[in-house]
Amino acid sequence: MKSPFFALIRKDMKGYFDQPTGYILIVVFVSMLSWSFFKTALIIGEASLRPLFTVDFAIDKPSLPWLLTIFIPAATMRLLAEEQRDGTLETLLTQPIRGWIVLVSKFCSGLLFVSIAIIATIGIPLSLINSGNLDWGGVVSQYIGSIFLAGSLVAIGLFTSSLTRNQIVAFILGLTVSMALMVMGLEIVAVTLPSNVANLLQLLSPVTHFDNVGRGIIDLRDILYFLALISTFLSATFLIIRSRTLSHKSPQFRNLQLGVSGLIILSLLVGWFGTSIKGRLDLTEDQIFTLSPATIEIVDQLQDLLTIDVYMSKDPPVQVSPVSRDINDFLDDLQSNSDNMVKVIRHYPEDDEYAEKKATLAGVNAVQFNVQTQDSLQIKNGYLGVVLTYLDKREVIPFVDSVDGFEYRLANLTNKMLVEGTSKKVLGLISGHGEKSPENDVGSILSVLSAQYEIRMVSAEADENLDLSGVDIIFIISPSQRIGNVHRDSISNFLDRGGKAFITVEPVSVDLQQLAGLPNRNSFSDYLERFGVLVQEDLVYDLQSNQTLSFPSATGSVYMPYPYWVKAEVTDSKIGGTVGTIIAPWASSIGIANLSNSTYKVTPFLSTSDYASVDFQFTNLRPDSPIFEDTLDSGGVRSDIGVTIEGENGGRIVVTSDSDWISDTVVTRSRGNVLLALNLVDWLAQEDNLAAVRSKVVTQRTLVFSSDTQRNIVKYSNIAGVPLAFIVLGFIRFFQRRSKGFSTRWQDRATRFVRRSSDTDTSQTEDGTS
Repeated sequence: MKSPFFALIRKDMKGYFDQPTGYILIVVFVSMLSWSFFKTALIIGEASLRPLFTVDFAIDKPSLPWLLTIFIPAATMRLLAEEQRDGTLETLLTQPIRGWIVLVSKFCSGLLFVSIAIIATIGIPLSLINSGNLDWGGVVSQYIGSIFLAGSLVAIGLFTSSLTRNQIVAFILGLTVSMALMVMGLEIVAVTLPSNVANLLQLLSPVTHFDNVGRGIIDLRDILYFLALISTFLSATFLIIRSRTLSHKSPQFRNLQLGVSGLIILSLLVGWFGTSIKGRLDLTEDQIFTLSPATIEIVDQLQDLLTIDVYMSKDPPVQVSPVSRDINDFLDDLQSNSDNMVKVIRHYPEDDEYAEKKATLAGVNAVQFNVQTQDSLQIKNGYLGVVLTYLDKREVIPFVDSVDGFEYRLANLTNKMLVEGTSKKVLGLISGHGEKSPENDVGSILSVLSAQYEIRMVSAEADENLDLSGVDIIFIISPSQRIGNVHRDSISNFLDRGGKAFITVEPVSVDLQQLAGLPNRNSFSDYLERFGVLVQEDLVYDLQSNQTLSFPSATGSVYMPYPYWVKAEVTDSKIGGTVGTIIAPWASSIGIANLSNSTYKVTPFLSTSDYASVDFQFTNLRPDSPIFEDTLDSGGVRSDIGVTIEGENGGRIVVTSDSDWISDTVVTRSRGNVLLALNLVDWLAQEDNLAAVRSKVVTQRTLVFSSDTQRNIVKYSNIAGVPLAFIVLGFIRFFQRRSKGFSTRWQDRATRFVRRSSDTDTSQTEDGTS
């Protein structure tokens, strides 16, 4: 005997796939989602599904959460409204089938249909396997979050479908309720409301909870929220459909009202108080949102109690409310993994005058935020500062505006207090040979480094040794004038004593006005040959993995791929951590010579993709250079553009074939460039733990296609190929049903004809006998 539960699911699924409506919905959903994804992904060039699952609302780039808000009401509007219109719901409920089985079967049918549509987009990540290093843990989390979000919206769709017999009315009601819940979680709406109301609305909105899951974190609080939302609307739906078969004056109906009301209240309480329940699973490949082992290693060095005073608003402005939650989670994890060596104390200055005075004295002040109300623009103060105290030392983070990089800042300050004394390691910038200007060219990166290191200028005087006393790391940033023998000897003596150096050489200078290259005979590359490092006089370019830049044209600025700004891959994770790619403009190739009896080990850490080529002429560096046409059909070649050198004496050297990758112009475009530069300096300074923590801030995953043909195949196979497969499936299903229908009708007609013939023969026989 078949289970009525599965029989009902089968009936509803046949209702979806025996009619063209179900196929049309899936085809439109998958096509729009794929088109929107590739419209964004091919521009940013990142191997990530974040454009697919983003909760940022944009009409021209709809994402999965917003398409689900429209798609699901359309998919669920018929589930109960049609049954009520045809009068089959009352008949179904009077059968010996429990009402909750009917309701749950309807919910599972709707969720199964929507899940098929969501899973149909799995072709997008699968087709990108050979084009980028996807974070599959994050992908799994995003799809899990999508199913939970879909379940919530299906429950809402069932509820609105139970309110009316008209499917169109059910669709409009479902769309209104779903869209209202989604929109009220957007910051653009929340900032117009008082903070307590805004935070409540964000807490009740699926957007807030889906955004967390979309980052790669399965948080128990988010799961409880979705389950509570599903339970609430299913309970309300059950009350409505059962009320159609019960007298409203009967004790059964009153008991039903009480029971369902209690279940709804319980669901709301679970969703509300579930926010205080801890427990989460970080599915990201690099464990970005999990406490780093390097941080734990730093904390294990504590010999005394580290006190972390957190000054925060009890009712934070909506702009920092999500940050407060993440910071609290991180600090709780830190405290629980510290063997009682870390104590976290929370203060609320707005409610405590003494705490406000302590915050001010410590250097933590309120930050003002704009709060737009219906009548006026108001200013609201918010606190989210951290003070670390260890023995007689104190460090302050005045305000935490993002959880991104917070772990590194905390680990860096803790490590700083652990180091004996307060002196910083010294970075010596050598000048006097046409090096890049610290103020005008690389000021941004030096400003970031100055937070951890002391920056000192080392001026070069002719025929005088360089004063490198007290310097830990020397910087030589792309000289354009010859470095004389006296200064070379100073540099060699420094390195031979185990010194550290960050050296960028530029064998080809670029004329930005003419976009042409000129040989730089004084690039200092000849000095590096003693280590077996051969920086070539050429420029690498990549027709597939490159940066898109704005160029002037007759009709205004246009964005074009620029192959000479390659997206280079970090090949040594020991150095780069989880930084995957950076932007490397006008870089030259580096060869490595195998020198006999060398005491230095040379290791590449930065390379182009396999689709790169080398320009030995560099006379035309425009985005439409003729050299690109000559190499379109030829195979590419990987080139090293950055190496590390380690000596047996403990010396360390970083060499890159251009300095533009750390210039102010480039680091503002790519945070990965900043992080790689900082990690390299930490490696030179042998602060490996800090580099490991910092690398968790970002994981860049470049999307690179081997050719335009591959890109088009991947793009259109998802935009048109998958929908076309559903169209073909629909036609196959249609002709199968039609064939069965014809066969059945033919058999019925044949049977009736035989019966009529038999009846005629019988009657004739009887007449003849009589």
